[in-house]
Amino acid sequence: MNVVGLTPIIPIVFAFALPLFSILIKGDRKIVQAYALIGTGLTLISSFKLFQLAYSSSTPLVYTFGKWVAPVGIVYEVDRLSALIALVTAGLMFLIAIYSYRYLEHEEGLEWYYTLYLGLEAGLLGVLLTGDAFNLFVMIEVTSIAAYALVMFYRDRGDSVTAGLKYALIGAVGTTMYFLALGVFYGAFGTVNFADLSAKVHGIQFPITGTPFGNIILASGVALALATWAFLIKAAIVPNHFWLPEAHPAAPSPISAVLSGLVVNVGVYALIRFLYTVYGGSLAPGLAHIIGTLSMIVIILGAVSALFGALMMNVQRDVKRLIAYSTIMHMGYLFMAVGLGTSLGLQAALFHLVNHAIAKALLFLAAGVFIHAVGSRNIEDLSGLGRRMPIATFSLAIATLSLVGIPPLNVFFSKLLLFNALIERSLALALVLVISSVIALVAYMRVFYVIWLGKPKENLETKEPTSMSLICLLLALAVIVIGLMAPIITDKLITPAATQTMDYNSYVNAILNLASRVLH
Repeated sequence: MNVVGLTPIIPIVFAFALPLFSILIKGDRKIVQAYALIGTGLTLISSFKLFQLAYSSSTPLVYTFGKWVAPVGIVYEVDRLSALIALVTAGLMFLIAIYSYRYLEHEEGLEWYYTLYLGLEAGLLGVLLTGDAFNLFVMIEVTSIAAYALVMFYRDRGDSVTAGLKYALIGAVGTTMYFLALGVFYGAFGTVNFADLSAKVHGIQFPITGTPFGNIILASGVALALATWAFLIKAAIVPNHFWLPEAHPAAPSPISAVLSGLVVNVGVYALIRFLYTVYGGSLAPGLAHIIGTLSMIVIILGAVSALFGALMMNVQRDVKRLIAYSTIMHMGYLFMAVGLGTSLGLQAALFHLVNHAIAKALLFLAAGVFIHAVGSRNIEDLSGLGRRMPIATFSLAIATLSLVGIPPLNVFFSKLLLFNALIERSLALALVLVISSVIALVAYMRVFYVIWLGKPKENLETKEPTSMSLICLLLALAVIVIGLMAPIITDKLITPAATQTMDYNSYVNAILNLASRVLH
């Protein structure tokens, strides 16, 4: 099995084996932790190898499960876009796995936590690497089920169970809508393979499936409306955001970091795959009208989410709810950029997706250090802790300054790209970015002021947890380094990925050439 097929298989095998393995080792916490680190570590190595292969290849990489080529079988197809996001995902999952051990030191069921955690990682990587719209549905379900259960990890707490059930209910509605969209796609196109769908949309002949059966303009309109609504739910875009401010705070802090840094990216990535890979380039007038209308809706909802998220940050007392609304704001930025349909918009979206994932994970983990110390998420209860935990405070400062867009930290440069991409379309859109960032700055500074300069509630004997704070420090350094190297990263990683994603022909031809060789 090559590295494309192996990458998502590693965490799912480790996840399935862990419950049995934990019985054999009688639930020894240190061995469970070592097992989880081996699983996430091997996945990271595989993801890095995949990243190297994708960037050294001029065409997308293809892996055929069971040697059944598309459109007969399910294939994995990896371009630079998916390889880059997969590497960031695997890297953060490995670091957060290390952080989790100390954070959950007083909790039972560590083996079940890591079973779900590895399952979540397998789902996320499966979403990013698949070349099949039905397999995307399966992997979204794998991701979602693991996420629902992890939100409810504190199963003796009412808020955790309630938030998890609400998340599961709205998530199930989203995946059902996407499943209905797949039925419409298959009914009209006779396929759910991304390359084959793109070929049919652009009038390219594909083996076996032949020509579309139905009215592809009508089918595209209905299917894309359903699918986009599902992706809006997964990315927590207004008006489908309401599950996120409850789900993310209720989860353990390391899971909040995964949810806000990585899981919400599923909706953004899936939308990119449909808008740029399947419906990219020049289209027939009817299809072009549908994509234009859809893009405008996505941009408007993104702008509303950005402003709404920023405003809601300023009325929160729960530090994790405040950060969760920040995620809604940043997801709004990403949808605005994706909706532009331009190369610069895609570059900005990709760079911001990477930067936001790292900075937002850091922010949740840094806040988690303080929450772990006092057992409360209330901002006032964290008052004055910053002076006793210098590493976590430094990390919190770097994360907040970065997410606001202060140079030379990483998010500043992706926000600059976003600003340039948005102002090409409209000054109003660029102003949404600026105004929401200023509003968010007020909320972030309030949190930092209370934690750093506030008067402690009581004389707590708090000692900084070394393993957790060092992970925060490592991510804080990553935020600084990515910021300082932003021009190089944009030139060497972001632009090539966006350029390849815009070229739907290369995506189609990678599968078409393989299918032609095998089937003829």
